[in-house]
Amino acid sequence: MLLVDDEAAIVGLQKNTLAALGYHVTATTDNRIALSYFQAAPDGFDLIITDQTMPSLCGTELAGEVLRVRPDMPIILCTGYSSAISE
Repeated sequence: MLLVDDEAAIVGLQKNTLAALGYHVTATTDNRIALSYFQAAPDGFDLIITDQTMPSLCGTELAGEVLRVRPDMPIILCTGYSSAISE
């Protein structure tokens, strides 16, 4: 799974929790880096969890890029700001 949040503490906590549950997690604090990881191995991920509100590339933009390549990819958008996600 690919995990993205711009807050390092959140990424660390989520990665450790998911790894303890047996998941293999690739994590980063930058959606552009996450996109490069995905582009390098589009079949290497079964799920993407991303923060919506990111400084360089928002979660819906990342999702759009991913879904162009893998329309079947499950993506979970998260945010602490409910007004940031409309759908």
